[in-house]
Amino acid sequence: METKRDLAYDKSLGFMQFLLSQPSIEYAWDREKNRLTGQWEGRAWSFRLPVPLPIPDSAISFPAYLEAIPAISPSYLMILIQAGHSALAYFEGGEMLHHKVIKKYMVRGNGRAQVGYLQSRGKSKAGSRVRLANTVSFFEDINEKLREWDKTAQATRILISCGDKLRPLWFSSHVTPPFEKNDPRITKVPLDVQRPDLAELTATNKVVLRGRWEGPAELVDVFFAGS
Repeated sequence: METKRDLAYDKSLGFMQFLLSQPSIEYAWDREKNRLTGQWEGRAWSFRLPVPLPIPDSAISFPAYLEAIPAISPSYLMILIQAGHSALAYFEGGEMLHHKVIKKYMVRGNGRAQVGYLQSRGKSKAGSRVRLANTVSFFEDINEKLREWDKTAQATRILISCGDKLRPLWFSSHVTPPFEKNDPRITKVPLDVQRPDLAELTATNKVVLRGRWEGPAELVDVFFAGS
């Protein structure tokens, strides 16, 4: 029987050691997505590693990479951005040490973000000017808070959820982010994020800290039976 199952950070590390110890398992490692895929008794499987894990060196083997993974989660930034709503956090050992929720009035009554509406009309109206000003200050406030924390250098990963239309505005803000838009540590949050707030930060963190198994249920059952 095939199954989908999330494994806690520590269980994920143990499960990967278990997979490597099985002579009947063939696997390939996608360094960019940090995902294992393989075959077991003719059946396909995949395992997405916990998202905050360090960026693999291009020359390192997977067994060597696994051996070097810390027993507790490394530090990382998480940045969730939607029009007018954002939630930022810095984590060490999987625990949230800093967080901030930033909101601005950026959306018109029909739910359309001002950034898109201004391309067509409405630039001279008072409400439009307010929303435009808030759009500018929204990204400045985000970047000022990230700079205030001064944790970018310590972050092993920078986990981001931000739409394609908002991302250029964020990185072209007068107050720039404390990292470049092509920083290799940046990775996309691998799930659909709801309106950013503290609760969504907490829920998203639980997901990214877990490995994701998709494949034969028997392999997971055998692992947990022996652990």
